[in-house]
Amino acid sequence: MKDLKQIDEDFRFAIAGRYDRNQQCLEDIRFAKIAGAQWLGSDDDENFKNKPKPENNKLFKQVNRLLGQYQRMEMNTKIASASSEATDQDAELLQGRWRNDFNMSDGVEALNNAADDAFFGGFGAIKVVAKYEDEENPKPENQYLSIEPVYSAPSSVVYDAGAMRKDKQDAKQVWQLSRVNRRATEEEFGVDLSSYPQATSMFDWCTETNKDVYVAHYYEVIEKTLTDYVFGEGLVITTGDGITDSFGNKVTRDDLAKLREENEHEIVRRKTKFVEYALLSGDKVLIKATKTPFKSVPIIPQYGYHTIINGIEHYCGEVARQRDNQRFLNMGFGALMEILAEPQVEKREYAPEQIARHGDAHADRNIDNPAYLMSDPLKDKDGNIAHLGPVAIHSAPNMGSGLAASLQFLSGNIDEQAGTGQSTLPSNTSGDAIRQVNDRQDDAFQPLYQNAEQTLKAAAKVWLPAAQKLYFSGSRTIRIQGPDGEYSQVETLKYSIGQDGTFGPNENTARGRYDITVKAGESHKSTKEAEKRDSLELLQYAPANTPMGQMALMGAIQATTGEGTASIRKIARFNEIDLMIQSGIDPNLKTDEEKQHAEQAIQKMQQQAQNPQKDPLTMEGEARMMEGQAAIMNEENDRAKIQVDMINAETNRMKVQIQAQEAGVKIENTQADTVGKQIDNIRAANTPIT
Repeated sequence: MKDLKQIDEDFRFAIAGRYDRNQQCLEDIRFAKIAGAQWLGSDDDENFKNKPKPENNKLFKQVNRLLGQYQRMEMNTKIASASSEATDQDAELLQGRWRNDFNMSDGVEALNNAADDAFFGGFGAIKVVAKYEDEENPKPENQYLSIEPVYSAPSSVVYDAGAMRKDKQDAKQVWQLSRVNRRATEEEFGVDLSSYPQATSMFDWCTETNKDVYVAHYYEVIEKTLTDYVFGEGLVITTGDGITDSFGNKVTRDDLAKLREENEHEIVRRKTKFVEYALLSGDKVLIKATKTPFKSVPIIPQYGYHTIINGIEHYCGEVARQRDNQRFLNMGFGALMEILAEPQVEKREYAPEQIARHGDAHADRNIDNPAYLMSDPLKDKDGNIAHLGPVAIHSAPNMGSGLAASLQFLSGNIDEQAGTGQSTLPSNTSGDAIRQVNDRQDDAFQPLYQNAEQTLKAAAKVWLPAAQKLYFSGSRTIRIQGPDGEYSQVETLKYSIGQDGTFGPNENTARGRYDITVKAGESHKSTKEAEKRDSLELLQYAPANTPMGQMALMGAIQATTGEGTASIRKIARFNEIDLMIQSGIDPNLKTDEEKQHAEQAIQKMQQQAQNPQKDPLTMEGEARMMEGQAAIMNEENDRAKIQVDMINAETNRMKVQIQAQEAGVKIENTQADTVGKQIDNIRAANTPIT
């Protein structure tokens, strides 16, 4: 990092080229927000010294309406894989960690504050900060990223003179000035402080008392050329920022020279960037240069309207566009107030001798309300009547045609400048509502929202490489937030068998490059509402007792919000995973719990394949078949029994006849008929009905 003297020179050079525009941004913010500020400057000279100075502040409400539309958009980022090393699973992991860092820090407040400054003045900012999880026991491997607001960006943030990109990712230096308590800061660092920067009266940096002092949070991008010496068996030694091997161990120059002499190796040169941070006072470095995980300056600007003309940046907010309308309106109301301050009745003027005898009556006319008033005529020197009635009549003030026309023009102009509709919609807006809004839509303010999207995208770009370094350089457990708002724990660099068949830290690595896009409605609330509506609509076409209907039903359940439905959402997600696995579709697992459930489901399917079991429908069919077979067997048994009974009956009859013959007893025909009928009855009783 540069020395303090050079940093101060760079700062003065940088602020010289931006002071006028930043000062105008501050004045515009004050103009719209501070009572009395709309009459400061040229409107507060001798011409208006003794005139009424009203502020009918329509501008404040109009810009707040634009801010309200912006906040309803619920913008957030979407991370997607963009290289062969990157995976969709790791993209979802990064997305979940971004949600966690954004929502657990001041992400919403940071964006709203930056938009407020940008919409009113033209320039706001947010910052990404790396913090220790335990401030009392700071460990570099236990850091997290926080999104924080930058207040009064026009007077506190200064980029180097060469930074021209709108997102300032080409900046080499950035200063953020912060007003702190002098005594507390001096006690913390044990030194006497002078304000940063010294010997300047720009903005409010020179405090009027000794209670406060300004310090500068200074960030500088460091670029270095590194040389990799690639030896065999995966050994790589890097020089250019110290000498270390591929495992982070320090290596001496002598050891490196010996390795190079004794082993064949390849030399690869590459460039790297990182950001260093320091805390500065007017004449001291309070915190020495410290390496951060960022690759570009972590203070991201947000502009209202931005353009570059002849290599010079120009930016402003909505106040600059409508400032003259507001001044004109105030002056018109001031003129009306002057008219209202005058008596609203006619006044008659008399000579003293005309009302000498009737003065009391004229003075009390508004109290007594007489039917008429009297006055004496004026006479000439000869006693002749020279004038009857009052010598003059003063009419009540009327609003001139010029003022009336001006106010009428102003009213229409303000309505036109304010816009006729909105240029943004929440993501869960119905199609009919979108069509209605499009009929009255005004895209004059779209650049405000486009610049807001670019700011969020730039913040995520700053966050991403820092997150890869902090969260995925070594194995650690991090918390992520899913799209439904639920939190879960994930272990990074988890050991598993990779695609190349080797066992190592191959899971949850977040390697490779990723694309970042910004969309409205990526926050989980509005997304869930849209998903629920779509899932319920699908149920109209796919009954709930079909696989597609089951998927739609599971989606609708998962799209609910609230703590009371957390358990059923989890069950619905598990059922969805089971259905997708059975259909051979990637279930897109996001948490360790889901992965564990999927493994159990796959193991169960494999066991069923090895030991096939009938499904309930098959089992029911087989049971019915067995019942039918049993019925047939019973019928066969009945037929066999009938035959046996018939044979036994015939046998009994034969025995009777034989016995009768042997005994010499004559058998009557009637007896024989009786036995025959018994046989017939037995046959009829045991014959099955077909």
